[in-house]
Amino acid sequence: MKRTVSYQLRYSRRAKRLRLEVVPGEVRVTAPPGTGISVIEEFVQSREKWVMDKLSDFASISSPCSPAAYTDGSEISVLGKKAILRVAEVQEFVLRDDILYGCLYRGMDLNRSAGKWLDGQLLSFVNKTVEKYSSPGLVPSRIRLGNARTRWGSCSPRGVIMINRKLVHAPPEVVEYVAVHELVHLKHRNHSPLFWNTVEQTLGDVKSQRKWLRLQGAFLLRE
Repeated sequence: MKRTVSYQLRYSRRAKRLRLEVVPGEVRVTAPPGTGISVIEEFVQSREKWVMDKLSDFASISSPCSPAAYTDGSEISVLGKKAILRVAEVQEFVLRDDILYGCLYRGMDLNRSAGKWLDGQLLSFVNKTVEKYSSPGLVPSRIRLGNARTRWGSCSPRGVIMINRKLVHAPPEVVEYVAVHELVHLKHRNHSPLFWNTVEQTLGDVKSQRKWLRLQGAFLLRE
């Protein structure tokens, strides 16, 4: 059988069946141990159109600016605003006229200090969002940032809301959606129709936010 889609193959003992994942520029297949190549090839080929459509979607959009390392001149997306990082003689980070001025301070290197500043921007925005939409029964016990590889947020049984720190590179309406999504989980623990009705009653139509996370957000999770 001629291969029409290139993919990365991984065998996993945890896999109960074949799983196909498309991320920006890459197709990944996870298979249970012992699965024959011919079976895998047939599985991928049967989903060729879906795979090609997903790859085309990723290729048609621009990814958020989230450099792996921060240096002078780095482009950074900060809650929907694109900025250029410039090392300057300032005591703390300052975002002004699309320029993010930052320096080494408190004995920290640029990467750590930039990361700390970005965390502060995101946490401040999320706290304001939660305060805006909180109501009886919808008050978290704590809000924290995390480094989840596959989730944008979570809500623990104890009411702790986790927000993925990479969302600082997303537009504010997307961050707002994720915060409200987890806030509603304080009342509705699953994704039932009642859960989605509550989200949409709070924010209105959230299709565009969910689409952003599915497409542009995939670039952030890949890093």
